[in-house]
Amino acid sequence: MSLDSWANYADIIAIPIAVVGVFLIVQQLSLSRHESESEHRRRQNEMTLNAYNTVRGDLRATIRRVRPKLELSDMFSPFTEDGLKRIMEDSELRDDVARMLGFLNKFAVGVKYDVFNIELLNDLSGTLFVQTFNQFKPYIDWVRKDSEIFYADYERLVDKLKILQQGKEL
Repeated sequence: MSLDSWANYADIIAIPIAVVGVFLIVQQLSLSRHESESEHRRRQNEMTLNAYNTVRGDLRATIRRVRPKLELSDMFSPFTEDGLKRIMEDSELRDDVARMLGFLNKFAVGVKYDVFNIELLNDLSGTLFVQTFNQFKPYIDWVRKDSEIFYADYERLVDKLKILQQGKEL
């Protein structure tokens, strides 16, 4: 057998080995991507829980100050024009409403940039986010007279939460 024959056999054997090698590399990359996505979801859930636990006390305290001043017994009570007038006349109340909506808007920004998990946020307080937006929509509309971007992220989050909540009801 000549040297050329051995070279041909080596080439024939090398091709399947190379194909198997490429297959194993693709498999490893796929596993690595899956592991990276799982780690991202875990960190995202952790960030959502930590942020929620950090803000929850301040948010609830602010809500407890705001709702009685506006004569809103709960998150389902309708907001009136008189409530908007009270907010405009009382700077402390206006600051509290802005703080409350600001907390919620920060979560919306976190969801927008994939820092927070929207499904977990929905499970934790989705109804609060949606109902508070609905309740304070007259105030949000008033604030938006200056700029349409105020609370835009919060509104997009509410729209997504509504879709999630409808999906869970089905």
